[in-house]
Amino acid sequence: MSPSSARPVQPVAVEAQALLPMIWGDPEHMPEQLALFAVRRFGPRAAAAVERRRERAPGAGPDELNAGIISHGTRVTIAEGAVVGGPFVVLVPLSFVAALLARAQMVLELAAVAGHAPESERRVAELLLLQDVYASLDEANKALAHAERHPPGGAGRVPRRTRWRLILKMAALLGLIGGEKRSRARQALSVVSFSGLFLIGLALPWIWMPVLAVFYQQATSRLGTKAATFYAQDPAAARRRRRWTHRGLKAPGIASVLRFAALALLPVATAGAAILAEARIAGGPWGTALIVLCAVSLVTAAIWYGHRWKRNH
Repeated sequence: MSPSSARPVQPVAVEAQALLPMIWGDPEHMPEQLALFAVRRFGPRAAAAVERRRERAPGAGPDELNAGIISHGTRVTIAEGAVVGGPFVVLVPLSFVAALLARAQMVLELAAVAGHAPESERRVAELLLLQDVYASLDEANKALAHAERHPPGGAGRVPRRTRWRLILKMAALLGLIGGEKRSRARQALSVVSFSGLFLIGLALPWIWMPVLAVFYQQATSRLGTKAATFYAQDPAAARRRRRWTHRGLKAPGIASVLRFAALALLPVATAGAAILAEARIAGGPWGTALIVLCAVSLVTAAIWYGHRWKRNH
């Protein structure tokens, strides 16, 4: 599982573009493909990241390292998942894959802190277990035995219904909707809510960013705390969960959420100003406000997507 050391480190969004065709090529094993890819590509970089943390803070113990990793993982998940594709809702699969890979690297870094090799294939089954895909490591390993290691790309030949089911599976892995452990009624309600938000996001993408940022912050902090406790294998670690969770979003993370909220409010504020100024583009003031709302929303989303694309290429 150890890739060549000569392989350059790519941004998460670029790696997500490489993984997505594999998911389309093997849709039945989406969680397995994601976990395999994450350990193969992100295991070595997770080990290097932990080593850098230890060099910067030689006296830091496991608790301090874990808190920093969860904080950083939460910020990266928000940035990659809510900005890479969120504003352009049609790109939501890429956005979700980027967020899932960022979270996977966080888990692998937590494993490294506890002394486990993040590039070991054992981490694949553990990723599936920690994300509640399977109830035990045995079940996860059995499923991995049926997953193709390097499936061919499937872009362009996946039915729309299958793509939508995959998006819902990704949303469940990210904690945006209820997983299989919830009752059917709660699962159905969460799917309906997510579908409604998705449809609203098609018309008003500015809604998507702050909503995803909040969901990602909560779900990623929970996953990080769970993984840190799992790898610590120490009953006392469970008592420290609250500290890790509270430190999961430090000042930089709060700044990210506030930045996304400001971007979301900009179109609303501009539309309100158009109403107060009694501007008329088409129809009455409310029709003009709706046009301004949509236009500013799309321009804002385009600026952010262009900024992220520039950073990743």
